[in-house]
Amino acid sequence: MLRLSRIFKNYNETGSLSEQINLYGFIGPHIFLTKSGEVGLILEVSGVDYECLDAASIDGFTKRLESALKLFDENYRVYQYLFKRNNETIPYKLYGNPIVDTAIKNRIAYLGSKADTLFSLSVYYVVLYRGFQTAHKFGSALAEFPKNPKKSVADLRAHFSSQKQVVGLGQHVTAAEAVLLQKALSFILQISDFLPVRLLNKEEAFRVLKRTLNFHPAKLEFAKLKYDTFLDYYLPESPLECHRGHLRVDDYYVKVLTLKEPSAQSFPLIFKRLLEVEANYYVVTEWKKEDSGKMRRVIQAKRRHFHNTKRSFTSQVSLNDAPTQDVLLDDSKESQVRELGEGIAEIELHGNYFGQFSLTVVIYDLDLAKVHRA
Repeated sequence: MLRLSRIFKNYNETGSLSEQINLYGFIGPHIFLTKSGEVGLILEVSGVDYECLDAASIDGFTKRLESALKLFDENYRVYQYLFKRNNETIPYKLYGNPIVDTAIKNRIAYLGSKADTLFSLSVYYVVLYRGFQTAHKFGSALAEFPKNPKKSVADLRAHFSSQKQVVGLGQHVTAAEAVLLQKALSFILQISDFLPVRLLNKEEAFRVLKRTLNFHPAKLEFAKLKYDTFLDYYLPESPLECHRGHLRVDDYYVKVLTLKEPSAQSFPLIFKRLLEVEANYYVVTEWKKEDSGKMRRVIQAKRRHFHNTKRSFTSQVSLNDAPTQDVLLDDSKESQVRELGEGIAEIELHGNYFGQFSLTVVIYDLDLAKVHRA
């Protein structure tokens, strides 16, 4: 027997798109606040023309950018957005001279005829900072008493007063905003001599965030920030449909690709072939540094596990005093112990660190065949 509740189950469980958007609003000229308590800002990066540089120069710029990114510790998340889009409007200016104006118009008309194969590139860095807890737990406030009694008592009092909680959170947000802005300005100062970077104001940041959820040129061209709050409601303006092999956003076919396994090594221009793909897409990478002490404990725990399991359970509980060379060992476990030890050496001796990385590519076009071909 077919029940109506089963037919309408998916419809009843469908929520709004705004529920999945972790943005609340702007709290300053440049800073926005997320629902989970992070503060963030957006940097526009002009990029470096790598085609005019040799390998040594590219490697040097890469190392300098890597060094600058070390400013963002485990409390930060750094997102890189690369937008590639065709049929963009080409800006031009007329000078009142008939000959010059005719040449400019002819050139614009020629480029307009090839708009499908001409793409624009835009790069942005989104930096999120989690410098405070949105809710203080009673147990954590008590545990902090020996280290900082004054702060612990204040947190305990705020735990029983909603008004004090609001005031305390406001102070934490203001402090986090100042820390993030200072860190971003230090980052800009460190790389500004070879990589032009500009801090976007909230109107410009709103248009950048708009591009991640909408693809129609008219919706992007006329996007304007009207209210500082409820970004999760005002950013998405396109209907979303889910199909078996793709998504539909307005009239655009969309496919989302993610990185399943990172590369064994990194090098400059590792995504150069991705830039050469002739399609409309944007790439999002996420990086979060992990605390070195925490990662060292995790690696040591894994080393102990593989070291204890390199011998079979039977050989460990056997009462026979067999020589060590006669005991069969799992060579793969020994190799894993050795490689994990090299990871600790990288932390302790070379000053490197571990982190979480993800990469997502969103491809879209009005023609489904172009999306599949890309």
